[in-house]
Amino acid sequence: MLPLLVALLMNGRFKGRTVYRAVYFAPYVLGVAVVGLLWRFLLDGNIGLVNRYLGLEVQWTTDVPPAWIALVGVTVWWTLGLNAVIFLAGLQDIPRELHEAAMVDGAGPWRRLLAVTLPGLRPVMVFVVNATILASANMFGQAYLITSGAPADQTKTAIYLIAETGLRQFDMGTASAMSFILAAFLMVASGLVFGAFRNRRAR
Repeated sequence: MLPLLVALLMNGRFKGRTVYRAVYFAPYVLGVAVVGLLWRFLLDGNIGLVNRYLGLEVQWTTDVPPAWIALVGVTVWWTLGLNAVIFLAGLQDIPRELHEAAMVDGAGPWRRLLAVTLPGLRPVMVFVVNATILASANMFGQAYLITSGAPADQTKTAIYLIAETGLRQFDMGTASAMSFILAAFLMVASGLVFGAFRNRRAR
């Protein structure tokens, strides 16, 4: 998990650590409108800086799968800092004595990660995974501003489709039904996440 890797790096002691943390968290301070418009310009297939500097001719906002790669990449870039900071707080909450005891027993960095760090981060992992699932299902601004659902309707997210059905087509009944189905799906997904981590703890 990328945010966990970033958090492990941020948790180390090195020169410029504060600046490093600020750089990763800074994108999350931006609003979704700023992020969407910024990346719509950067990913433009004709004048975008991404194609220009990478020497590509990819239509990031109008073709599939590049459009989905762009949406996922932008969302990860935008939320990476927040999730990394949450993991960082979890890492700092693990008693240092546990790591010291593992080192006395001869455990190396990899063994300490598996036996001390990851078990200590289970509650944080449950929160981050559930929050990521909920945020992914409710992704609207990125798709609306970057791809506008193109090509055709292939990059319309669930919440995008619900909003369009209810507010643009004025079909509130269908939109309500879709909302209930989405909510039920998210409840099941959250239950599976809690169950998976509970089973791991039991073993």
